[in-house]
Amino acid sequence: MFNLVDEKWIPVLWNNGLVSNIGIKEALTRAGNIRQIAASNPMDRFAIMRFLLAVLYWCKRNPAENEATLTGESLPSEWFEKLDTEKECFNLLGDGKRFYQDYKHERKKKTANYLLQEIPTGTNKWHFHHSTDGVDGLCPNCCVMGLLRLPLFSTSAGRGYSPGINMKPPIYFMYEGNSLADTLKLSWRKELNLGMPLWANPNKSIPEKDDVPLLVGMTWSPRMIWLDMPERNQDICISCGRKDHLIRKCQYSGIGSAKTDDDSGRKWQDPHVFYVISEKEDVGSLHAKNALGSYDAASGQWSEIVKEALLAHMENIQNSNIYESMARNKSRIWVVSFSTIKNDNYIEAVEWHFSLPALKKQNDDKNNYFDIWENEAFNLVKKAQPYNPNKNEKQKMRRKNSELRPTIHAIRPHVEHVVSSRLDELLTGDADAWDKAAQEYRPMMEAIAGSLSPGFTTAALERRTQISRVVPDMREKKSTGKSREKKGGKKNE
Repeated sequence: MFNLVDEKWIPVLWNNGLVSNIGIKEALTRAGNIRQIAASNPMDRFAIMRFLLAVLYWCKRNPAENEATLTGESLPSEWFEKLDTEKECFNLLGDGKRFYQDYKHERKKKTANYLLQEIPTGTNKWHFHHSTDGVDGLCPNCCVMGLLRLPLFSTSAGRGYSPGINMKPPIYFMYEGNSLADTLKLSWRKELNLGMPLWANPNKSIPEKDDVPLLVGMTWSPRMIWLDMPERNQDICISCGRKDHLIRKCQYSGIGSAKTDDDSGRKWQDPHVFYVISEKEDVGSLHAKNALGSYDAASGQWSEIVKEALLAHMENIQNSNIYESMARNKSRIWVVSFSTIKNDNYIEAVEWHFSLPALKKQNDDKNNYFDIWENEAFNLVKKAQPYNPNKNEKQKMRRKNSELRPTIHAIRPHVEHVVSSRLDELLTGDADAWDKAAQEYRPMMEAIAGSLSPGFTTAALERRTQISRVVPDMREKKSTGKSREKKGGKKNE
């Protein structure tokens, strides 16, 4: 028997630096002693956090006025007596009720590897993982991870295989505290319509009209799954590499269309999704760009995500009674994106951690710097172009210029990752803070210069010097920034 309440399946990092696996009840009742979920994949960490938050809502319902504002404390064990009285809801295996599984009739079996996006199945191409359907399998712990991903990261996978309630996986965000308890409390808000989670009410349907209850939307899965029993002999799990009793196959099928739009009358807004207004004034979720679609797709979204994180942050601290808790806790915003193309082709999972100041008012002047940063970053290639190459060098420079553009855009994620660590300085400081952030490009540009212009000729030295000196100019005037934004925006399209 494998029951998620007591089985040690959740990897956690304790405050003392040790790492171990624990069950649901221990994770919640000792949450003040846990630094964070310790899964290596950000999709798993986010899925587990959302699941634990849903368990908290299910057991305790809405918080009392002071219960969500306390920091640094574990959650009382009496809050989670429901985990013992309804423990059968969390059985992973067995003939009775199963967690996130539904058996209605015999269906064609598929490899259990379908539960994890990074494991190739069917005709998907092998990349870092090499697996064979029916031969390789997953341990029970990894099967749980896959089940928890379904509400968040399911994609359209052909006829009958609809995505999750958020449709194409959007960019998710959550507040992070200094402990697991703090992180949970920062997302534990009063909700008028909670409903029941999928494990308590396995009915696959969601409301055709009106609002979708919070716990229904957070846990609804677009797949019907029934895991085979683990094999008697132990083998190596294709995902985590541990030796365990593997589950190689499962009944795996879709449930048909489950669109959530204005035409259906069904309304759902995920509390952990960035919603933006398009040019057509439609409200939609923010998605990760296709990193394979163009040379700058993976590097051109940082400023947009930061601005949306700031907007969400300002809205939360203005309309919530936990403003003081955020300020004391120095909470961070944790962002996870999952990029997909052509239905079930998976590209990458990326995460960011932003430290945002507890501002009481949004500063539009600071937002303008994000636009300047984006335009300047896009124009670095133009600035690094040779001024007046000789006719004899035009052919040679044409090849080097074709390498310059993708190379410069390839360093942007690293630079912006470094800059993200001091985002609070950028939002509370002046132009000098942004100029200092722009200098993070310098060592990377020097590396590019040495790579694209080797040699010791005068021309090579001049070319290296020109490239290495190129950094964003953040001391632009607002008027210049606006005109450059318009120009750069067209190019980005």
